[in-house]
Amino acid sequence: MRTPRAGLARASTRLWESLWERLWGRLWVWLLLPWLLVLAVAVLEAADGLHGRVAHAGSLLTPAPALAAVRGRPRDVLAVSAAALALGLATSFEPATSETDTSTTALVSLVVVSAASLVAAGARRRREGQLVRIRQVAEAAQLALLSPVPRRADGLRLAARYSAAESDTLIGGDLYEVVVHPGRVRLIIGDVRGKGLPAIRTAAAVLGAFREAAQYESALTTVAGRCSRAVERCAREAAGGFGPDTRAEAEELFVTAALVEIEGGRLRVVDLGHPPPLLLTAGGCEPLAVDPLPPLGLVHGFTAGWDDDRGLTVHARWHPGDRLLLHTDGIDEARDGRGRFFPLAETLRELRGVPTERLPDALLEAVARHTGGRLRDDAAVVAVEFTASGAAVAEVSGEEGAEGAEEER
Repeated sequence: MRTPRAGLARASTRLWESLWERLWGRLWVWLLLPWLLVLAVAVLEAADGLHGRVAHAGSLLTPAPALAAVRGRPRDVLAVSAAALALGLATSFEPATSETDTSTTALVSLVVVSAASLVAAGARRRREGQLVRIRQVAEAAQLALLSPVPRRADGLRLAARYSAAESDTLIGGDLYEVVVHPGRVRLIIGDVRGKGLPAIRTAAAVLGAFREAAQYESALTTVAGRCSRAVERCAREAAGGFGPDTRAEAEELFVTAALVEIEGGRLRVVDLGHPPPLLLTAGGCEPLAVDPLPPLGLVHGFTAGWDDDRGLTVHARWHPGDRLLLHTDGIDEARDGRGRFFPLAETLRELRGVPTERLPDALLEAVARHTGGRLRDDAAVVAVEFTASGAAVAEVSGEEGAEGAEEER
């Protein structure tokens, strides 16, 4: 049970983390601080010199190189160290006012700290360069794993966004893909159980199977079957690994997913343990009525004859201006500091006027405000709008199909 004191402690922690992130992001602050310290010592020594006193404040210069090394480059640290040493030497020649003169000790400390700060700044710069290269590789991997969705396809407007729970992570266990085929568009959104490299490897396997099967398989359930077998292969490979927990993790490997096929004004959905797609209309927001199946990787053991359309797809019709929203559980299961879930339906009603291309971003921003900027799980959103041009194409296709049926008769 959460107590007010625990909630206050968490809020204070988040506040300090937010302030630290903002302070860390301002490079000029860290470059200005050591120079302000050197200037303050110089003013103090000059003021005491005018009054015939000797401050011997050189020991205050010791932190200056360390402050410069926090964010500065080695040459910034070298400049601050040189200025501090020059000021320390200039003030060390003044006669001491006590029997114990600490100016020599202060100068030695300043030299040691300056040398250590130069080494630390150089090492930090090298690590930052490595992180930049790693981030570039991660961005390339993200583009390979989650390729950008087309903005328009067959009379549809599409937009998709992904947000990782870890701010420094670009890819994770959530997945989505859009495959455009002449006359139809197929989509998948899913969430891999677990995190880290095994989740990314499984997501890549599912997306690879979907991209291939969505192009050539005629039935949407057959596409889902190909994806499920890909998860099953990943589980078998994981079971052959080393470690005491490998077999248990392999047995529990699965992917919740929703597959959607859009063909004109008709929707076909296969839901595999995933939050059902939401249909946004002028009248409100309603989840599509689906018969959920077990997740990918587990469905083989529960469902027989699942490579056909018997009872495994949901057919629905929509109209121009209607939008379909697919999301992972990182959206509707997001909680605030009091443990309250994110009000997805209410938020979507408030975002009714947001254009489709902005809807995923607006929704993720609303989730971030609800959670205080801290997601506990990855989140993916795909929005699809059925436009008037798509309705026209659907009508033409329907008329052609009816004419063909009459000719056959």
